[in-house]
Order: sequence, then C-alpha cells, then structure tokens
Amino acid sequence: MIRGVYVLGEQGNMIYSKEYAKSDSKASMVEFLVNLTHFLKTVDLEDKTEHMNAAIARIFYAQRNNFTFMFVADKADDANQIEEKMSELVESFMRDYANLAIANQSLDGFDDKVDEIAVTMVKVAILGFAGVGKTTTLHLLRGETIPLVHDPTIGVSIKKLPDEINNANIVLWDLAGQSRFSILWAKMIANAQVVIIVTDSTLENVLRSKKLVTLVKDEVPDAKVIGIANKQDLPTALTPERVGQILGIPTYELVAIDISYRDRLIQIIRRAILEGKADAKAA
Repeated sequence: MIRGVYVLGEQGNMIYSKEYAKSDSKASMVEFLVNLTHFLKTVDLEDKTEHMNAAIARIFYAQRNNFTFMFVADKADDANQIEEKMSELVESFMRDYANLAIANQSLDGFDDKVDEIAVTMVKVAILGFAGVGKTTTLHLLRGETIPLVHDPTIGVSIKKLPDEINNANIVLWDLAGQSRFSILWAKMIANAQVVIIVTDSTLENVLRSKKLVTLVKDEVPDAKVIGIANKQDLPTALTPERVGQILGIPTYELVAIDISYRDRLIQIIRRAILEGKADAKAA
C-alpha cells in the first residue's frame, strides 16, 4: 500500500504531501525526501520512474520539468503497479496542475485525484457453509441492523467496509455456503488478499470446514487465511483455540449478533491484511 504521496518543486519545496499511514518519523522522512530531491537534480532520470529501499519502505521517484514526484510504499507492493500509478499521477499533474503550481495557486481537485490513484482495493472473502453466520458477520462489520430472519445468500454478496485501513478500501465478498454453489468458490476467492473461514463452532461444522481451508490454500496460496469461531454464546461451541487447532489457522471468537464484537473484528481483519503484506514481503 502507498504510505505517502509527495510533489516537490524546483527548490525542493514541498508543493503537495499526503500521508496514508501514521508515522512517528514523518519529519525525518520529509527531510530525507527533500535532500533526495536536491540530489536528483544532478542526475538524468530520462522521464523514468526509479525506486530505492529505505528501512521498511520503498521510495519511488520521477522527475518532469522542475517537479519531483515521490511515492513511499511498502516493500511488498508490486513495483510495476506502483510505477504505473506514478506515471498516472505525473501525467495528471503535468496536464492539469503544473501551471497552477508554478503560479502558486491552489491545486483544487488534486487531492481527490491523488486518492483516486493511490487508494487500493483489498478483497476480503468470507467463506463458510450455510447457516454459520457469514452474512450476519458482514452486517456486523458494516454496522448494519442484524436481520431477525435468516435470508441465505444466493451466489455472492459484495459489500464495501466503511472504514479504511491506511489507503486500502476493504471490499467484502460474502460467498453462498450452500453445497450447490461450491463449484463457484474457487473462482470467487480468486485474487483475495484475505480469506475468512467462518464456522458455527460445532465439531461437525469445524471438521467440514477443513476442506475449505485446503481449497483456499490451493487456489490462493498467497492469501492470509484466518478462522472465525462464530456462535460462541451457544453451550455446544468449541473454544476458538480448539477450532484453530482443527483448522490449522489462526482463529478468533465471535458472536456475530453482538455489536460489541464489531471493533474487535475490524481490527482482526486489519491485522490480517498487514500480516499478509508482511508475509509477501518476507517471501
């Protein structure tokens, strides 16, 4: 994910900056970028985008005329994709905002354009058999009223999580759990960064759900997979620890009809996304 976007002028002055991830060393990073800009004035990038590693991040930079453009991104990000985003940003700025910057005028609309380019969609798939509480979990995440009557998902329900993690909009795919839809599961979880396996915490369902874990690891081996042991308020529920042992994945407790679990569940998903990126970086 892109952590920061910066545009600097001829004298290394900061024309525009936006951070998507909080940092205790923001001042040091800005100072480094300004110094880097002065150095780049002595080299010819030939209108190319280059990058360099710095601590846990990767800095992408490009120059056009008297402007220097920089992205601070995670090392796990695909370099080609970041370079494409950089090219799009440079083209947009030079076409629509360069003259405004030279005249020291307000860059109206540029902030929205940066968001459009930099914000990444993260696909989170919710997978589980019928009746385990997937759709109720989705309602909980979105802060919606929990339906009193169970209405099974037919096919797939795609929703966006109102909250953002850094600059990643979370899109949730709630997949139908009925057996007749199982042929679609592999296609529906394609390209998911995180897959959540939801169980109802009964031994029978947890044992059945082991094949879902196998499916996910076969189809999207790079995805972060976590388990949700739902319906922990029922007397027959296995503990999350026991569910996790059986499934072989990190598993967390949930009572999807209890709104007090919402913030905790959002944090679990955010952590899974960040851990997934860290795993990709280590690989």
